[in-house]
Amino acid sequence: MGQIEVFSPAKINLFLSVLGRMETGFHELASLVAPVDFGDTIRIEAVEASEASVELQCSDKSLPTDRSNLAYAAAEGFLLRSGLSWRVSIDLEKRIPHGAGLGGGSSNASAVLMGLSDLASEAGQLGLSRGERLELAAELGSDCPLFLEKRPLIMRGRGELLSSISSEASKRLAGRELVLFKPSFSIGTPWAYRSLAGSEGAFDEKEWAEQRLDRWESGDLSLENLLHNSFEQPTFAKFVALGSLLKRVREQKLGCLMSGSGSCCFALVDTDSQAESLIFEVKDCWGERCFVERARVLG
Repeated sequence: MGQIEVFSPAKINLFLSVLGRMETGFHELASLVAPVDFGDTIRIEAVEASEASVELQCSDKSLPTDRSNLAYAAAEGFLLRSGLSWRVSIDLEKRIPHGAGLGGGSSNASAVLMGLSDLASEAGQLGLSRGERLELAAELGSDCPLFLEKRPLIMRGRGELLSSISSEASKRLAGRELVLFKPSFSIGTPWAYRSLAGSEGAFDEKEWAEQRLDRWESGDLSLENLLHNSFEQPTFAKFVALGSLLKRVREQKLGCLMSGSGSCCFALVDTDSQAESLIFEVKDCWGERCFVERARVLG
């Protein structure tokens, strides 16, 4: 059939408000999410075969390469739903750290869906429609649908309800530079939700969250003042190194936040000198082996 290389971006949560637990068992969210120009590279090869199959190789040997990997599961789901008898080989070059709150696995899954869709189109096959891709992405994971768009969006529900932001708000976000930084440890999402639920005043009021998002989108609230993450309070109580460093960064008047359920954080910067000073401070606090990367918001 052919080969294709797909970019799989990381994401940051510029605003992440957990509103409570829904009857389905999932937590209701309101979140402004933006993809950045840092991420993984995925190479996909598909050939006609007597029966559909998937093979995954990954540069990070600590990650699984079976259907417990979302990239594999996405390819398997695509083949099952499309009815295509392809042998799909995936080569995943990982740069996004896992357990970071950057959506690496979800991004990989959506990138595979997009890559296979392009290959099907080039081969004159139907593949999956946009709606079918969105449905499959939502089944794979709450963060997966947003990566099909590759632009800043507002997520609601458990993450499957996506809303566009105004063109003016998109322009304000596009190209904003930031520094991503993660300590040597990761944080599991299940632990983060359990800890949040056990915290006093854990959940935000829906009206408050929506008002904040509306004020930012209309230009009445700066991005730096919008930054919020419900997970920070319980997470910083356990992982003191995170809260300690972010307090120091905020004292320098830089907008910074933990992304998702952590442990990766980010800070908005305007100049090279700000970025370089921040990178020096992060490595001074967390050591040379910590993850640090400069990036820009994709528009």
